[in-house]
Amino acid sequence: MNFLKKTKTDLIGPMEYADGRVWRDDMTKFLHDMDVTVFDPYKKPFIDAPTEDEKTHERMAKLMAGGEFDEVAEHFKKVRAFDLSMVDRSDFIICYINPKVPTFGTIEELTTSIKMKRPTFVVVEGGKQHTPLWIMGMIPHKFIYNSFNDVKIMLNNIDNGIKSIDSDRWRLFKEELR
Repeated sequence: MNFLKKTKTDLIGPMEYADGRVWRDDMTKFLHDMDVTVFDPYKKPFIDAPTEDEKTHERMAKLMAGGEFDEVAEHFKKVRAFDLSMVDRSDFIICYINPKVPTFGTIEELTTSIKMKRPTFVVVEGGKQHTPLWIMGMIPHKFIYNSFNDVKIMLNNIDNGIKSIDSDRWRLFKEELR
């Protein structure tokens, strides 16, 4: 059926204090096979977007240590604006939470997605039973998953028409308008 064809998703999760590439690369490959456009903050899809990667984080840490707060703030105001724009332009969101890793941008992006009632698939490291309590109060727990594999199964079921979409959260354009 390919119900998700030409939709867009944003992959939100830790970057500053943990490696965020492995799961994003895996999900990107899976989603590209479904013809879904993937927004990855390591590869921002915008013209003139600020970089955010391991080298950027190292550079920012040195600037912070040296008291160069204006430069750091200016760079991350731009990063924040572009990253929130990716949430805004997405049809659905995939979010990874590791309760042991601070993720300040992720939490704002997740909050934005939830406020927009954007379909949001949350994977919690260690399984759903390790979901931070505050997040349990933010989003219906049926949208919280034990693993990326569980999210892949759900997305496959939605894409193939086996699982109907939750019309309260999904607002997709007709395929010819995507």
